[in-house]
Amino acid sequence: MKFKKLLLSLIFISNIGIASYSQTSNIQKFDTIQQRINKVENSLSPLALNPGASLWNLEKQMQKYNVSGLSIAVIHNYEIEWAKGYGSTGAKEIPNVTEQTVFQAASISKFVNAVAMLKLMELKKIDLNEDINNYLTSWKFPYNKNVDTNPITIRQLLSHTAGLSTHGFGGYKNSDKLPSIIQTLEGKNPANSDKVEQILPTNKKFKYSGGGTTISQLILMDNSISSYESFLNKNLFEPLQMNNSFYSTEFDKYPKDLAFGHKGNGKTLNNNYNLYPESAAAGLWTTPTNLSKLITDIQRSLKNGTGKILSQQATKELIEPTLKNSNSALGVFSENQNGQLYLQHSGANKGFRGKFYFSAENGNGVVIMLTGTNTEIIEEIIRSVVLVYNWAGFEKLLVSPELNLRDIDLRKYIGTYVLENRNVQVSLKKGDLILTEKGKWSSKLTALNNSTFVVDIVKPQATIEFVTDTDGSISKCILKQGELTEWIKKE
Repeated sequence: MKFKKLLLSLIFISNIGIASYSQTSNIQKFDTIQQRINKVENSLSPLALNPGASLWNLEKQMQKYNVSGLSIAVIHNYEIEWAKGYGSTGAKEIPNVTEQTVFQAASISKFVNAVAMLKLMELKKIDLNEDINNYLTSWKFPYNKNVDTNPITIRQLLSHTAGLSTHGFGGYKNSDKLPSIIQTLEGKNPANSDKVEQILPTNKKFKYSGGGTTISQLILMDNSISSYESFLNKNLFEPLQMNNSFYSTEFDKYPKDLAFGHKGNGKTLNNNYNLYPESAAAGLWTTPTNLSKLITDIQRSLKNGTGKILSQQATKELIEPTLKNSNSALGVFSENQNGQLYLQHSGANKGFRGKFYFSAENGNGVVIMLTGTNTEIIEEIIRSVVLVYNWAGFEKLLVSPELNLRDIDLRKYIGTYVLENRNVQVSLKKGDLILTEKGKWSSKLTALNNSTFVVDIVKPQATIEFVTDTDGSISKCILKQGELTEWIKKE
């Protein structure tokens, strides 16, 4: 996989913890689920673990990151093995988070939307490979022939390969007048987002677009002859008994057990939460348990076609990336962990964060939702679940005990590295090496030994090794992410 594919999913130390990595490799020998819960709660870790270092406690990490409320559901052997809430909702009526507490799913909504669109396909209402204007009856997309003369398809909308603008949406305060879907797509008052436009040729490259997902929402409504919420209720939520999932912006339909959005400092948002009429892209309210019901149904369909919502063939289509050498499938991103296929999507609305991660080849998975702005704890929890349940394909990143890097050692890595017509920069900031592609992304590098580092923010996991010449200077770096690529250091 080329280095550019690293960007597709871009999306501490505490002396808490009672076990090292080596002590927990056979954790599933424990007899009870409660023991596994306890182990997950006490096995949070950094990306790379120092030998002999203690693991971290979940609630202590919540305090560290100002995370007020958090909810987890863990999937094992195609079943929801356990679910649990932590902390406070921010609401007075039901102050404590439980497994029934509803959170905003944010962009995780796109996964649920993609399943709904494939259901519409199986009902023979749409073809994923046809021009979207063949299915838009209440509005037509205004093509830009100066950008591309090819039609946009529904498949491209769902996989972010349509070349459309409008990355995401900011939401609306409770007192705001909400726009219609068409007003949102055209960027007209009272919409607070720009109009959705064609800015790149279709089917050439990945360009994340919540605007494109919103077009798919209108297609579903135009071709199901129902509201978006009604279609989802009938075809997904009711068959799977996802009783705590909804899209409504009508307050009288909101449950009492609902989490309020929180700021980065842990305080509740002044308006409690924003509203997102862009339902397909960002508007889902749900619980980790409810999302896990959908995930396990997808897993069963992949395994033997016994899911309730989609056929095995449609489910395989759901997780198949649209472009070659891409990880962007339909409403979900794929990751290959040493030959094991996993699927994931994260979400970030104002005051809420979340992520799901599950196997396409066995019955493992986890869903995490929280209030606040922190995402580091989400990755720490995923690493804990991977460790405790011994998920296939994952490698433990251990720091070499001989590691001894100072600023003077790190400075030799600073410079520009070139591969064909692309280049990246390595810089040193406050004792950390930073890898950057100017104007696009930046990531801290975590040292595993004196020459090899892991690129923190990317998935699938990537490492970078700096090669030293006989004179002690750095001549190139080798990036490993599935395959190896060499980047030559400029003089």
